[in-house]
Amino acid sequence: MKYLLIACMFFISICNPVYASTTANLGLTLVDSDATFNGKFKHNVEKGKWQSNYEAAYIYKKSDGVEKTNDFYFQFKENYELSDKSYVIGVAQLDYDKFRTAYDMRTVVGAGYGYKLLRTEKWKASNEISLAFLKSDSNEVILRNSLWVSYKFSENFSLTNKILYESGNDMYLRNSTDLMYKLTDKVSIGVGNTYTDSIATKNIFTINLAIKFK
Repeated sequence: MKYLLIACMFFISICNPVYASTTANLGLTLVDSDATFNGKFKHNVEKGKWQSNYEAAYIYKKSDGVEKTNDFYFQFKENYELSDKSYVIGVAQLDYDKFRTAYDMRTVVGAGYGYKLLRTEKWKASNEISLAFLKSDSNEVILRNSLWVSYKFSENFSLTNKILYESGNDMYLRNSTDLMYKLTDKVSIGVGNTYTDSIATKNIFTINLAIKFK
């Protein structure tokens, strides 16, 4: 994991982007003796036909004084535009779950094709399919499909949902939903929910504060 993060930071430093966007998202819920923390980091870079996407998420949950969830997710994705609607992708992904039985770490490296299904003033939707190599408690080739949908209720109010499915000996499903309201150009508040199904199922709800750095 350390070397993957170092490599991604290196890519950020050399890309000299025409356009770049960085957002940090923090979520916390406290109910009696239960506590849930959710942190997200996104960095997007565009240069010509190339687009680099970095995404990291950490979820921690404690219930009745007992640690229940300790998950870390990281994905680096490189897109190359073929046309206004289609593009090819390369992806590297790491998923750590402290309480997953049999193994705690999954790493995925793959390549595939993406298509922009919809682009309007209110709607955005894209679907990506790829073939990848998965390393967990064994090594195998898997099929991945990711569907991303965003809807703007108004200039400041939006809903985003991203669902990722991966085949394999142990099917992997991750669905992330965020309902956000923009207070300023830099600050947003909202609620989020992350559902994962990987041997065991988890559903984490958070109240979020998002800060856009640039």
